[in-house]
Amino acid sequence: MQSSQEFEDQHRRNVQRRRAMIKRWAEYVRTHDDREWSRQQNRLIDSQLQSANDMAAAGETDPSRFLAARDRIRDW
Repeated sequence: MQSSQEFEDQHRRNVQRRRAMIKRWAEYVRTHDDREWSRQQNRLIDSQLQSANDMAAAGETDPSRFLAARDRIRDW
């Protein structure tokens, strides 16, 4: 079990990594064509949706919960 200090240190490192990633992504978006990074994001999202569909088809997830989550995303 982690001590509270170890937990806080790990949390701090995680926050620093997330912030660094956000900064890298913001720099990437500023320095690359909108179509390029948009296409990359679409590929990522499509692959995540395909994986979720594959899991649902294989019975590895509850299809009704998956469909409800998918529909909530589409309503955004």
